[in-house]
Amino acid sequence: MEDKINQLMQEYSITFNDLATRLGVGKQTLTRKIKGTTEWTYPEMMSLIQIFNIKDPQQFFFNR
Repeated sequence: MEDKINQLMQEYSITFNDLATRLGVGKQTLTRKIKGTTEWTYPEMMSLIQIFNIKDPQQFFFNR
């Protein structure tokens, strides 16, 4: 997940701080979510899908 999100942040020119703000979470929380120690909520997943225009959410979130 970490590599996927880092790649998308670079591709869409979104900083870590911007992503945290757009998701409505703190930077530490976002770090935990990206590293997999904290689960993503449904609204957060939906926001990521919109922010990064993810075509196949099932594969993005569930194929590690």
